Amino acid sequence: MIDASTNIEEIQLYIKNHKKEPIKFYITWLDNITKQKIIFIIEEILKKYKIEKYASDAVYIIMELISNAIKARYLHIITIKILEEKFPNFTKKIESGEYFDDYDIMSEYSNILKDDDTKNELKEYIRLENKLIKDIDNNIPIDEEKYSKLLLCNQDIKKKLTIKLLSRINKNDIYFEIVNDAPLTMISRTRIDSKRLTFKEYYKKNLIEKFFTEQLDNSESAGFGLALCDLRLFNQNLEPHNHLQIYDENNKTHSKLILPIRKEFSFIVYNKY
Repeated sequence: MIDASTNIEEIQLYIKNHKKEPIKFYITWLDNITKQKIIFIIEEILKKYKIEKYASDAVYIIMELISNAIKARYLHIITIKILEEKFPNFTKKIESGEYFDDYDIMSEYSNILKDDDTKNELKEYIRLENKLIKDIDNNIPIDEEKYSKLLLCNQDIKKKLTIKLLSRINKNDIYFEIVNDAPLTMISRTRIDSKRLTFKEYYKKNLIEKFFTEQLDNSESAGFGLALCDLRLFNQNLEPHNHLQIYDENNKTHSKLILPIRKEFSFIVYNKY
């Protein structure tokens, strides 16, 4: 296991020794040290397979996916807390992790996700986290009282929820995958797919600027970041829906960036005669 506390030399050795096994990097915050080490991992892997041309786009996309995973982690914590307060009879299943297949619980879970109070509380978490990251980046000791909400939250996450960056390689592709232990609900999945399909239609009609203008004018601007990721893939002649996949598996959210190692050839059959 490697994380932000692992030094660069150890990370380099870890990558070298994990030729067949997935490379795993665990994430708590996106402070500057964590970002630098994630960038190092991405660049080292792409350099090894001589596809450095994807480096800038891969870094941007992976950082966006990690940011989304962190937000999803906080949303999950907020939602579970509200569920237990409003519906004490759900607590036993929630604590045992048996609630994912319970229709009543997940129905209420989805309703809470959409609630304005939940969104406002998420903004508070993000604002507090931004202050914490600023302190970390400036080498200011963490004020445990000031940031108790986040610190307690992350202590719980070590037991129940994690965010990790995985990298796998086969003979044709490199996979960079963000795995978040918070679930991807059907409503969230539908919303993501709908936004990405809408962006694809705008892209095909050369109406990219119009799409982003509409998103800026829309208070429900979810999907803006993923649309920018898709645009970067289009600019690399990669079909976004094949090369950036977001799905739920075993009640965890997976966001997978797939980059080709071998150039994709278009084969043309010529008539010999």
